[in-house]
Amino acid sequence: MENAKANWENLPTICLFLVLDKLDVHSNLVRFGAVCKHWHLVFNNFVDLKRRSSPNLVPMLLIPTRMSNRVRQLCSLQVKTKFCNIELPESHTKRFCGSSHGWLAAVNNSMIITLLNPFKDGITIDLPEIELPSDDRTSAGYQYDIHRVILSADPLLHPGNYVVVVIYSFRARLAFYKPTQKNWIYLDKNLMAFTDIIFYKNLVYAIGNLGLLVSFDVNDNLDDNLKSPEVKILMSTSQRLEDYIDRAYLVESSKGDLFSIKKKVYFEDYDDICAYFTKSFKVFKLVLDDQSGKFLEEKEVKNIEGDIVFVGDNHTLAVSALDFPEGQPNSIYFTDDFFIATAYWPLGPRDNGYFSMKDGKVRKYYKWKPQHKYLPPYIWIQPPVEFKFR
Repeated sequence: MENAKANWENLPTICLFLVLDKLDVHSNLVRFGAVCKHWHLVFNNFVDLKRRSSPNLVPMLLIPTRMSNRVRQLCSLQVKTKFCNIELPESHTKRFCGSSHGWLAAVNNSMIITLLNPFKDGITIDLPEIELPSDDRTSAGYQYDIHRVILSADPLLHPGNYVVVVIYSFRARLAFYKPTQKNWIYLDKNLMAFTDIIFYKNLVYAIGNLGLLVSFDVNDNLDDNLKSPEVKILMSTSQRLEDYIDRAYLVESSKGDLFSIKKKVYFEDYDDICAYFTKSFKVFKLVLDDQSGKFLEEKEVKNIEGDIVFVGDNHTLAVSALDFPEGQPNSIYFTDDFFIATAYWPLGPRDNGYFSMKDGKVRKYYKWKPQHKYLPPYIWIQPPVEFKFR
């Protein structure tokens, strides 16, 4: 017995969970998961368990302030609209073009996208430059040349094994990047007018406001010398004007089903300027074949399986009403993400609220402040499981 070696690799899961629960430094958690395959599996299960039991399942609203370009106000809708201040890794005055897995995305006038994590000691990641000809830029400013940035996973939890997909340019095309690549891979440039993207069951799906729905695989071993992956067109672009919608989103429900959400806005005079506001949403379930994943149909539904969905410039998210009892089941919480590329008016983030599918009405969850008129739009962000309001 004296010479018996401890079998550290195969310690019971409950013992390893107790160890993980004592590690309060993120880098130590990652090192734990890198010890061996079994510990990595336990680490992933631990993170999933913490996520499901965390109050931070519900995204929080990130609001700009006038006190500093680095300070934002974080608003939780769960605790009677509680606020705290949070500091960005660097000064930022423009619109964020994405929010995914707790990271914000910003672009500069050189078309370099930076990922910022305000929850992890100011970590930033600079991505390669997006190739964008001058005649393919919007007149709304460079921060609108990148429409949306979505991550497949948290780069801190999966370093070297995550994917970034973007919607870019005046024509809203698609490109993606992996840390193993030197440059972006650009998809078929004849496919355009996209408004949202999602990682779903090992594929990327993208949808547009003209009815176009596509999927593609980014898991192949692509490098800079290979062509972009094949893009499968699941629904083609509609030519009928009545089929046009102002924004389309894709979301995975808490039960694992895929939905498309389509938004309509209306325009009215506001301070002698034509302003826009959200009018309504329609929700559609995307039916896929369980075996092949082949797209079968899109059918309109009157609920989102009881979920609450958060849309905007963020990674579109669905939260179970059981995890957000303060919210309204089968409702869509939205922030201001609509702009006309050829005529953007800096009216401020007035268009925020939630849409109830039960009665078809739009209501407010946060009162817009006039002093925010020329500040960037609000954006949803999902904090890490260990984040606590100060």
